[in-house]
Amino acid sequence: MVGTAPSGGDGPAPAEEPAPRSVARLRMLHSLALRLNQLGDVRRIAEAITAELKTLIDYHNCRIYLLAEDGVTLEPIAFRGELTEYEGETYEELVTRVGEGFTGYAVATGQTYYAADALRDPVGVQIPGTPEIEESILVVPTKVGERATGAIVLSNLGVDRFDEEDIRVVEVLAAHAAVAFENARLLAKEREAAETASALLGLSQALTGAHGLETVLARVAEAAHRIVPCRFAATYLRDPADGSFRMVRAHGIPKDRAAHASQVPAAVAADFLRSTSEPFLLPREVVEQVPRELWVTDQPGSVLVAPLRFEPDGFAALVLTAPEEGFAPRALTLVRGIADIASLALGSARRFHELERFHELVEDLDAVFWEADPSSLALTFLSARAQTVLGEPAPLAWGAHVHPEDRDRAISELRRAIAAGGHHTLEYRALGQGGDVLWLRDLVHAGRDPRGAPILRGLMVDITERKRAEEALRLSERTYQEAFEREREAAERLRALDEMKNTFLEAVSHDLRTPLTSILGSAITLEQGADALSREDAQDLIHRIAVNARKLERLLADLLDLDRLQRGILAPQRRPTDLADLIRRAVADPDVLGGRPVELDLPDRLLAHLDTAKVERIVENLLANAARHTPPEARVWISARREGRGILLVVEDEGPGVPAELREAVFEPFRQVPGPSTHDPGVGIGLALVARFAELHGGRAWVEERPGGGASFRVYLPEA
Repeated sequence: MVGTAPSGGDGPAPAEEPAPRSVARLRMLHSLALRLNQLGDVRRIAEAITAELKTLIDYHNCRIYLLAEDGVTLEPIAFRGELTEYEGETYEELVTRVGEGFTGYAVATGQTYYAADALRDPVGVQIPGTPEIEESILVVPTKVGERATGAIVLSNLGVDRFDEEDIRVVEVLAAHAAVAFENARLLAKEREAAETASALLGLSQALTGAHGLETVLARVAEAAHRIVPCRFAATYLRDPADGSFRMVRAHGIPKDRAAHASQVPAAVAADFLRSTSEPFLLPREVVEQVPRELWVTDQPGSVLVAPLRFEPDGFAALVLTAPEEGFAPRALTLVRGIADIASLALGSARRFHELERFHELVEDLDAVFWEADPSSLALTFLSARAQTVLGEPAPLAWGAHVHPEDRDRAISELRRAIAAGGHHTLEYRALGQGGDVLWLRDLVHAGRDPRGAPILRGLMVDITERKRAEEALRLSERTYQEAFEREREAAERLRALDEMKNTFLEAVSHDLRTPLTSILGSAITLEQGADALSREDAQDLIHRIAVNARKLERLLADLLDLDRLQRGILAPQRRPTDLADLIRRAVADPDVLGGRPVELDLPDRLLAHLDTAKVERIVENLLANAARHTPPEARVWISARREGRGILLVVEDEGPGVPAELREAVFEPFRQVPGPSTHDPGVGIGLALVARFAELHGGRAWVEERPGGGASFRVYLPEA
């Protein structure tokens, strides 16, 4: 009521009792309510409200808004005014949204809003380009239950020009108007549904008896242009060979312009075919991206496309261009219904075409045509070719000619085909002349004749030779497939070997060249300047030669061991070994760590039956790997202990660690962790030998992330 409605200014004092003039107004409103419900159209109702309010309330401007289907937009459906100040307002400027301005606020809250001084009211929104006017604005929402469906908006020049009686009158009228609007909307929807059903029924009748695909598409284009408000409508049929679309029929397009779009290339169609099952709308900005040579109008608009699918793989499309005002809300519903009916008609036309071809085959092919009773399967007709194919005597019922081993299955499949109707294909063995086994393909059609009686007919085709050829082809394909697989596997092995060779040569050439260069340089220096060198310098050069020679010896030993391991000709030579002493000696070897400090966690003695030489290589390679891939200041730890029935050897560092995805690959030959190393990159077989030597003992090698950062390489060596 007015007493509780929010107000932007000081409203009038409430009246204690309705005055006689107010009672007369209310009686007029009740009379008006009856007339509003009889109008049945929202615009006529709105116009009647604006006219009647003019006799009840002094206003200069009246607008009626209804809430659009999106639940957000408020659309003006009626306008009545006397002031020239409002003449510049366009429809787009009058459209508002829930929560926006006086109108949107009242609809959002569901309460009457009176702005006694609209110019200074904080809820108001000034339309750009319109003059500032001192006026009073009254907004009363129309509501169905608690749901606001629109609003009645009155404005008058001056401040506080509406009194409480005016507000009460508009609120009563709004209640009646809401009911009338809702009834009119429901009635409009019923009319639209009836019109849609009638239009689609007419289309269905028009397509009845259309047995050609192009006939169906031509009638669909004509009906769509008539049923759906649009500038033009066209149907396209896809070419299954190249995927392009050919225009079958167009309505609303001049012939010279239609020729521009008579053929749409497959690539262009694919760019704009957003769905192959549901109608979809292409906005104008998307349509403008179509190549200009395919335009049928100088000013393209939005386009509605309805895919038309039909069995088995047919595809066509119905294309409609929007009128200037855009597609009506019901356009999508209409097009969807048209597409459903058109798809069914296209499927029927395709089946009819196939049936015609079927009858041609009956006359021309070397086959047996038959007809039978759908219930008893008794043969009512059998072509003369049956005597040649099946021999004598001719079968009396369908199934008697089928091989006993296939008979039950074939009869069951035929019964299912009868129940389903339509075209079906059966394949089975049959007994021919002299008891020969034949393979038959039976093209079965189950349906009804023009009088509605059930029919069952088919065409038996001898496919014995084809079956034999298929079996021979399967055997040949299997043979060729096996040969191809063998060739592919051999190619893969050769490619892998070639890649391994390249990697090997690249790595080994580096590791051979570096020490050889040092040896050669030192030797030449000794050769050419032995007399001039001091004893200390000569000893240093000799030491370098020895160190680099040992590097070469270790590299060759690694390569030979890796080769023996891969060929499986290396066996462990186990003997009692003090692993703790072996580790201490390896750590003390300057050639392994280059003087890097290592923290040891070892018992005094750790005896185990192991291949001493192989385990020593494991320790050396793990230590060399830690020194190679960690900064000089990084710490290295090594420990060994009994675990279960074997020995667990652990070498850890605080370097960058090994990424999770490379923790298996680092143990493959010639594989290294990417990234900088503190020494030369090496051949990449050290860790591979660690893994192979561990496997030689029946154990394994792996790497984990060290707590606190770095890598933790672990080797488990079971005792024999």
